[in-house]
Amino acid sequence: MSTRKALDILRTITIGGKDIVSAGFLGSISVEGDKAEVVLLLPESFKGQAESLKTAVEKRLIEAGFKPDVRYRIRESKPSLRVNVGPVGQMKKKIPGVKRVLAVASGKGGVGKSTVAVNLAVALAKKGLKSGLFDADVYGPSVSVLMGLDGERVYVTPEKRFKPIEKYGIEVMTFGVLVKEDTPILWRGAMLHKAYEELLMQTAWGDLDVLVVDLPPGTGDSHLSLAQGYQVDGAVVVTTPQIVAVADVLRAVKGFNKLEVPVLGIVENMAYFVCPESGKRYYIFGEGGTERLSRLTGLPVLVRVPIDEYVSTSGDSGVPVTHAYPESPSAKAFFELAETLKRSLFSAL
Repeated sequence: MSTRKALDILRTITIGGKDIVSAGFLGSISVEGDKAEVVLLLPESFKGQAESLKTAVEKRLIEAGFKPDVRYRIRESKPSLRVNVGPVGQMKKKIPGVKRVLAVASGKGGVGKSTVAVNLAVALAKKGLKSGLFDADVYGPSVSVLMGLDGERVYVTPEKRFKPIEKYGIEVMTFGVLVKEDTPILWRGAMLHKAYEELLMQTAWGDLDVLVVDLPPGTGDSHLSLAQGYQVDGAVVVTTPQIVAVADVLRAVKGFNKLEVPVLGIVENMAYFVCPESGKRYYIFGEGGTERLSRLTGLPVLVRVPIDEYVSTSGDSGVPVTHAYPESPSAKAFFELAETLKRSLFSAL
C-alpha cells in the first residue's frame, strides 16, 4: 500500500467535471500500511454533497484494500470577511492598492519560509494575478538576496510614498534595500512598529490582486503588527517533515487563531529528494511530522515541495526557481500551491 496508489484511486472520483485531486478538494492524505487517512477540503457550495463524497471516497478505498479514515472540512468562500475586525473591536486597516493579503509564516527558522514566499509570489503572478511581496523580517530580510536586489535603490514618488521594486513580474519591498547588509538593526517595541507600518502603508502598491507577506520566524512583533492592525485574508504555515518541527509550527497556528487570521493550510518544504538516476525518493529530513501537524490542527497539507538542486542555485543567484527553472520539481510544486491558493482566496477576481 502506498500514498501514490491511494492518490490514483482518488483521481478516479469526479465531482463537477473534475477529479477531486485536480479540483483542489484533497486537503491531506496519509498512508501507513493499509490505513489511509484522508481529509477533504470542500468549498461551501459543495456542502450539501460532502457526506455523499465522503462515502464515495471510503468505498473506493475499501475496494482497493485500504482501511480508510475519511473526514472533511468546509472552507469559507470568502475568508477575508472573518478578519475585518480587530481583537478590541476596531476596524482593521486595508493596505492601499491591495485586494488580498496572504501571510507566509513558520514557527521556527531554517525551514525555507522566505524561499516559499518568494516563489509563491512569482508563481501567483505567472498564474495571472497582479502580485506583490513584502518582506516583514526587519532583522533578517533575506528576500533581498533571494530576489537579487543587491544594488537596487528605492525611490520616493511625488506623493511621498515609496516606489516598490519591480522584478520577475512582481512588486517587492523589503527592509533589506533600505539598510546596508552589514548594518545591525537595533529596533524594538514602538520603533519597530512605526518602521514596519510606514514601510507597509507608505509603499505605493500598484493595484495588486495579492500581497504576499513574508513574516519572520516565531510569533513576535511583526505578526502582531500585521494581524492586529491590518486585514489579512489568510495565512499558510511552512514546516519541514521532522517531528521536532511540529511543536513550533503548532504555536504559530494557534497564534493566528487567537489573532483571528484564517490559516489556509500547511506547506511541507524540503519534503524529500528524488535521485535523478534511480527515481527513488529519499526522505532526508524524515517523515511524519507534517501529517501529525495536520491531524492536530485539522489543516490540510497544501503541497509538499521536494529538494532539488535548482532551489539552492537559483536562490543564491537571486533568481527565483519559478522564474529560472519553471519545469523543475520544486517549481512545479510552487505552481501547484499558487493554483490552490488562487482558487480558495481569489475566485472572485
